[in-house]
Amino acid sequence: MEFRSAVNKGPPSMTRQSDMLMTQRALEKVRVVDLTQHSAGPYCTKLLAGFGAEVLKIERRPDGDPMRGRGPFFEDREGPERSIPFLWLNTGKKSVALNLEDGRGVDVLKKLIAKADVLVENFAPGEMAKLGLGFDTLSAINPRLVMTSISSFGQTGPYRDFAGEEITTYAMSGCMDLTGDPAREPLASGPASTQYTAAMWGYIATLAALFQREDGGGGRHIDVSIQESALDNIEMALAERLHLGQTAKRKNDKHPLVPWELFSCKDGQAAVIGGPMRHWLAAVDMFEEPRLRGTKFAHALGRIEHRAEFEELIRPWLSRHGKEEIFHMGQSRGLAFGYMASLEETRACPQHESRGFFVDVEHPEVGTHRHCGAPFHFSDTPWRSARAPRLGEHTRCVLGETLGYSADDLGLLHDAGVI
Repeated sequence: MEFRSAVNKGPPSMTRQSDMLMTQRALEKVRVVDLTQHSAGPYCTKLLAGFGAEVLKIERRPDGDPMRGRGPFFEDREGPERSIPFLWLNTGKKSVALNLEDGRGVDVLKKLIAKADVLVENFAPGEMAKLGLGFDTLSAINPRLVMTSISSFGQTGPYRDFAGEEITTYAMSGCMDLTGDPAREPLASGPASTQYTAAMWGYIATLAALFQREDGGGGRHIDVSIQESALDNIEMALAERLHLGQTAKRKNDKHPLVPWELFSCKDGQAAVIGGPMRHWLAAVDMFEEPRLRGTKFAHALGRIEHRAEFEELIRPWLSRHGKEEIFHMGQSRGLAFGYMASLEETRACPQHESRGFFVDVEHPEVGTHRHCGAPFHFSDTPWRSARAPRLGEHTRCVLGETLGYSADDLGLLHDAGVI
């Protein structure tokens, strides 16, 4: 299967070429075998599916991805097709249920891998080799295979066999040491940020390996460490430590510049940002406080030196105005104001409505439910918003159409508990 076979290399008319691109998705000629479960791996393959890759999610019989058993559940009714986390992380995929404790199940999986472009897995390091599915074995079956392995600490090093959860990798990346009030204990992030950061790196690395392969290279084994991926989120604090020997401290929400934080207002919290700096002096009159024009506040250094006094001068005006009103007033003056939105306010944001960010998906078990689309738009390659699969829903179809198994073959495998 050629990764670039979808690209029109000839010189047909622009109309025909445009029509062709509009009906093709960027990765629709790519087949992915997905051996992932939980969060990081499934999000990586969800991104591949979103651009049209055929993602075959291999699930162990009889229970499938453990995420199917994790709540919350639609309408608070448990069931393998009702897990909201599973439905969210596995959109656009096909489910193939196999018994990998049976050698025949492993043989079926190898045949699928032989016809794949990509394999993504997030087993503990060494588990794939125990199943007879190490990279050396699989590359002999399929020399063009790109294999992406995502694990807590990577495939090598003294910690490679250590278990890790989100709080483990977040804490050990240094992210937690920079989160929270400096006078109190550090805090964990609300979202599973290290998992999703690693998923993004797995996605990017997989695409890079596919492009390299098509330029004459062979397959590749990609080793993604969730803990190392999280270091990306520390930004300048890590750079300062590496290059200047300085150790950053927790600052809560106190930014070095003033004003540059969330303040209480009439109906919540508004982000008052004194930037871009060139716009600040022209906009400061919005606060209806003449003392803000004083010499001590004219320069950024003066506002920093007199932070407490400056903040007390703007609080009365903020208390009289709502957060969205403050947001629009600041933005109309060229300042990057914002506000703290609830999840409901985020969902109803007119910006998302205008860009069609949220999409409705129909599922046979839970009905119509809403998902996020892509946070970017291609001019002519649409994102695919399709539902998550039911457990084993595509097993017979995939094995029949892709591997040529007959109905009798499939019946025998089913009776033997292989599929």
